[in-house]
Amino acid sequence: MSVIASKFIILLTSVVVLAIAAWETEDNYYVKYREDPNESVVIWWTQFTHTWGAYRKCEAGTCYFTENRDYLTHPNARAVLFYGSDFNVEDLPIPRPSKQWWGLLHEESPRNNPLFDHQRVLELFNLTGTFRRTSDFPLTLLSLTSLDALTSREEFVPTNRKAKLMTDENLAPVVYVHSDCDTPSERDAFVQELSRYIKVDSYGDCLHNHDLPEHLRDAAGTHNHPDFRALMARYKFTLAIENAACEDYITEKLWRPLTLGSVPVYWGSPSIQDWLPNPDSAILISDFESPRDLAIYLHSLLKNDKLYDKHLAHKLDQAVSNGNLREALKRRKWGVDDLDQNNFIDEFECFICDQVSKHHEDLTKRPNQGELQATLDHYGCPEPPQILRKTPNPRNFWVQQWHKAKAEADILNDFAQANLNYTAQQFYERVIERLQENGHFHKFAPEKEEL
Repeated sequence: MSVIASKFIILLTSVVVLAIAAWETEDNYYVKYREDPNESVVIWWTQFTHTWGAYRKCEAGTCYFTENRDYLTHPNARAVLFYGSDFNVEDLPIPRPSKQWWGLLHEESPRNNPLFDHQRVLELFNLTGTFRRTSDFPLTLLSLTSLDALTSREEFVPTNRKAKLMTDENLAPVVYVHSDCDTPSERDAFVQELSRYIKVDSYGDCLHNHDLPEHLRDAAGTHNHPDFRALMARYKFTLAIENAACEDYITEKLWRPLTLGSVPVYWGSPSIQDWLPNPDSAILISDFESPRDLAIYLHSLLKNDKLYDKHLAHKLDQAVSNGNLREALKRRKWGVDDLDQNNFIDEFECFICDQVSKHHEDLTKRPNQGELQATLDHYGCPEPPQILRKTPNPRNFWVQQWHKAKAEADILNDFAQANLNYTAQQFYERVIERLQENGHFHKFAPEKEEL
């Protein structure tokens, strides 16, 4: 080996050693656990934060967070966290030590993982962070940046200007922007029926009849683009139809038109009135017997600006009368698109750390794990109804998935309570047996025999 090659190898080795040393300092991505029994290890079982090892100093204690599964058997591993969309029955840390808590973070629609619609899965968790106000760490307002965003007139288009745009540019009174056309609620069927009675401009893939400008065609990536928001603000009404009718499941579909000053025509959370800025801030689809009745009401507002403006008090009067909404935003410790505040993931981790530090029996010497157990109120969405029928459609794929998930939840709970490891084959054989016992394949038989 030449002298130059030898020097190069020595230099490269030095660089690697320095890089590892830097990587393992507390100011960087990865630090080693200090083996302090008063500092709990918290493991992200599902990869979510992409942190191999980092400390969080929180109000009640300090915890070490890691995605390194080797820590699962560490005596100080007191909690295991799961991101709901990635929760996989074929990959769970079972058998589970009796003193090891499970935490769930899941702000997404139940369509992502219908297991959490059922009690027997939820009760496996000690702590939760979901969209439900009754979860341990509520994320109900995750898509609302601030109270000021609701009252600001920066992007607001006045009523007379909207009316002129309808005439001059042939804008429809109603806008619909959805590109997910396979939903449990079958919202496209509702919108298609509504469009028989009132004009609807549809910019998404679903019921598409209008093109977005070229630079806004990537709908998922451009919904916060100023040009997209300006376009949506020009419409009098926005169809804001959620993927699911779960309590407190409220997304940007509602908050975007509210912040822009387009009146939402809303379907989703049954308790949405608890969160609206003012009682008339949205028009609720559930208040009308049919799309035709809804269209008749919308037409009446088009003829009467005074009645229409009643739905815009949060903009025109810059008033938010809902004390529950104001207080919830005031209590929220995390921010949305706010670099001056922690994000909800950081705060969720500290919430878990504080709960473990205050309540875990290893640290408190009190055997009270059973006091911390999730219930159906922590997520639990009902069997998905169809908007038009107002009841579940047994031919809907997502209704069938909801019932299948119930059987899976039962079997998973059986294995977990017995603290038995299992293979995927064992699990799904038991699920099929349960579905057969419940008459699932008879109730949800295919319309015609598959070849």
